Amino acid sequence: MHAVRNVIILVILCVSGCATSLVRGGLSMSSDRWDVSLVKLAAGPDQYLTAGGVKVPRNGRRYVWGTVRIRNALKTDQVFRLDRFYLHHGKKRIKPCVIDMNAFVSMRAPAAPKLRPGETVTRRMAYAMPPGNLPERLTYENWEIIIPAGR
Repeated sequence: MHAVRNVIILVILCVSGCATSLVRGGLSMSSDRWDVSLVKLAAGPDQYLTAGGVKVPRNGRRYVWGTVRIRNALKTDQVFRLDRFYLHHGKKRIKPCVIDMNAFVSMRAPAAPKLRPGETVTRRMAYAMPPGNLPERLTYENWEIIIPAGR
């Protein structure tokens, strides 16, 4: 029992020590249909651990993790396409390669959740960025959030 607890503590320390926070806090965008907040943006960790195995970025890239909070502002159900949240660096537009439920345990989230009126969800997405590049903005549809760390 103690061995399992020690392994869990070691894994948490290793994973939490591998990320550099780029943004923490309330960067927001909204429309008459939704409100979106970029809660956190971090460079790393460069792996996604699940019960099915480990996913790592390819070709020397590294993961930039964005945590977004989305609220449906309509009085009807609405589908959100999480795979249309893009990070931009220069002229490059990068779509998420991992969409996670943002829970204690890593769990893939559906790319197009249906939110009830007033419902809010938080999701974590990984973007495979070239090393040394920082994202300048996050876009969804025709809206954007400027990321101060990337400028």
